[in-house]
Amino acid sequence: MYLKFKIFIWAVCVMCPLVLHGQAGPESSKPKIGLVLSGGGAKGMAHVGVIKAMEEAGIRPDYVVGTSMGAVIGGLYAIGYNADELESIIMKADWDLIVSNRVSFNTIAFEEKEYYNRYLFELPVIKGKIAVPTGLIEGQKLSETLHYYTWPSIGLQDFDDFPIPFRCVTTDLRTGRGIVIESGYLPDALRSSIAIPSAFTPFDLDSTMVVDGGVVNNFPVDVAKDMGADIIIGVNVGDEDFVDPKELDSFSSILMQISMASSYRKLADNIAVCDVYIKPDLENYNTASFSSYKEILKLGHVAGEANKPVFEELADSLGIHQENPGIGLKADPIRISDISIKGNRLFSDELVRSRLDIAPKDTVSRSELLSGIDRVFGVNGFRKVDYNLKPTESGHYDLLIKTKEKHNTILNGAFHYDNLFSAGILLNLTMRDLLGKPSRTLGILDISQNPKFRIDHYKYLGSEKNYALNLRYNYLFKQIPEYEDGVKQDLFLNRETHLSANILTTHSLKQSFWVGGFYERARAQSSFNIAIPSEIRGAYYTYMGVRFLHTRNSLNDRNYPTAGAETIFEGVYRAYSDYQIKLKKGIDTLTYELGGETVRIPKEVLDETIETITPNGFISLFFNYVKFFPVNDRFQISPTVALGITLSNQEEDFSFSEFTLGGYQRVDFNDMPAWGLNYAELTAENFGKLGVNFQWLPMKNLYFRAGTNLLGHSEHTPISDVSEFDFDNFFSNQVIWGYGIDLTLDSFLGPITGGLSSNTKDGVIRPYLSIGFSFNYSDR
Repeated sequence: MYLKFKIFIWAVCVMCPLVLHGQAGPESSKPKIGLVLSGGGAKGMAHVGVIKAMEEAGIRPDYVVGTSMGAVIGGLYAIGYNADELESIIMKADWDLIVSNRVSFNTIAFEEKEYYNRYLFELPVIKGKIAVPTGLIEGQKLSETLHYYTWPSIGLQDFDDFPIPFRCVTTDLRTGRGIVIESGYLPDALRSSIAIPSAFTPFDLDSTMVVDGGVVNNFPVDVAKDMGADIIIGVNVGDEDFVDPKELDSFSSILMQISMASSYRKLADNIAVCDVYIKPDLENYNTASFSSYKEILKLGHVAGEANKPVFEELADSLGIHQENPGIGLKADPIRISDISIKGNRLFSDELVRSRLDIAPKDTVSRSELLSGIDRVFGVNGFRKVDYNLKPTESGHYDLLIKTKEKHNTILNGAFHYDNLFSAGILLNLTMRDLLGKPSRTLGILDISQNPKFRIDHYKYLGSEKNYALNLRYNYLFKQIPEYEDGVKQDLFLNRETHLSANILTTHSLKQSFWVGGFYERARAQSSFNIAIPSEIRGAYYTYMGVRFLHTRNSLNDRNYPTAGAETIFEGVYRAYSDYQIKLKKGIDTLTYELGGETVRIPKEVLDETIETITPNGFISLFFNYVKFFPVNDRFQISPTVALGITLSNQEEDFSFSEFTLGGYQRVDFNDMPAWGLNYAELTAENFGKLGVNFQWLPMKNLYFRAGTNLLGHSEHTPISDVSEFDFDNFFSNQVIWGYGIDLTLDSFLGPITGGLSSNTKDGVIRPYLSIGFSFNYSDR
């Protein structure tokens, strides 16, 4: 009733002078409608439902003003998106990535994938001291999303030139005063307004550090009035007053209350100015409820429908019925005039340009430009890679790449536990340019009952870093049970040392080729001397050789893949082999029972026997392929095929290196997990595996998996005797059908996986439990 009366008074005041002068009322003399959208984080998605109801009533506002999430929704609406398009954008967005410091795994440089997203914390080390991180999100994917959807507006620097004039609010971090943004580069303006304190980092807006506009004016009705709005439609998804101190149950909520004090003090006045005030019922949600976008959108529609009669009455009173056809989700490409780069110190301009793969005079789409930004960020040496497009007089655009590098030295850490290797603490010290420029050196330590240590050094070659020299030292101590029909019989203590030098390609995000040489030495000893005679101190083997490796990885996640594939092919030539069995001190004869008789073998005879089974040069080939086929958002089918072959014309009596089969985890990338077996329960000189897994996500962050596999294995067969291979015996005695289930939770500690598996050979159920990130290549 008040709104109708206000419109009537306006009509009398405006039309009377026109009638007296015999003039018709022009369209421009109608009252101006201002739409004000508050901040509120995830709750701001409810704004879309109100906009939808306005569109259905035929109302298109003359001004749009927003803060924080309200600025994002309002800004996109102002440049032409309609409510249906806005809802589609929200539904398609990967909110887990947008509100994190992560990016999709398939955008990470290949040589960085092994360590990416495998740690709980990341601490900068400055001048030898561990620094306290900001704990804030840089918002790489947030900025990329804003760039993508604001692309249609890049030629418009004045926000009054938008289809609907627009303003948004941010806060000057130095002075604490509000800034009303009315011109500039729209993605930067929106990112400035949504720099939520305690969540996102401050944003550099034209050399002014700013934070979320909600700090000073979360419901900027006064800004809409200053623009000239006569009628205000205000949608407030935030609090209407200070929260009762008794309800502030966390340190972050206390800080938020303090930081929003200025905004709360003017909130009541701004609400009072609204002609149509809408407060969606979002009591069960908070600013971080991005995963509940469907429910929040629905509640926004409920609020919009409840106020639809008011909108229809307003439209009828003003005699308007305006449609918003939208602008579509496609956008035209642009031509780049010039490219400049700022903020980089460790990484050269040549490297950035190489990864960007865009040159002046190129015509690029928004997807191509963002793919280039992803490739630069994928180097994994940047906290943020952003860009700015500035129109030129020729109608083309200058491209500015803005980088924020990580510190030279980073300390990463994680906790892990599993029922095979026990608990441990994992530390990773990553140092850039420590040993030459450009380079990356990692020291990794697993402090546990099964300690492990690695030094991994990459020296990048050429200004564009398309190749690298990799030097790696690995030490692994593994206590591995010896099984018989699934029952533990003994415990072997394995100490393995690996040295390698490789040249690898680094220009691709999805694949890499390696070629190099290696040295391996291992010692195995029995803990209980059940499986081997007690006189033996340990068995030693040494290999030296060369290898070729091609690996391709398009998986979408390091730990919880739901799409993509991984392929590994490795060819190894072991040119030198040396086997030794060392007896305990003071013992020169090996004694053991065989068939009820005591057998004694002098040390000299033992050495000669070992010599006869030590092979000359031989080749090992390893292939593994796994693919995820998404059936829908919650269900995937994942077939896998793997093969390991030992090639040599030497007799089967020789002892060759063996592939490690069984279990869930891959301690090394060429270990072969298999349902129905424990880790390393089976080793073989040749194997083949066919399997399929079915993965279902019953809820967010919970992965249920059921699978089965056929695993065949055999001893070495000389190449010349392959035609005589006993396939009947192979299929009768050397093929295992395994099956199992597991459940994985994506937790703040990392993956938590519990599983059970068995096989048709022994029927023994094998449990598995794993918590956190380990030294392993993968844990499931």
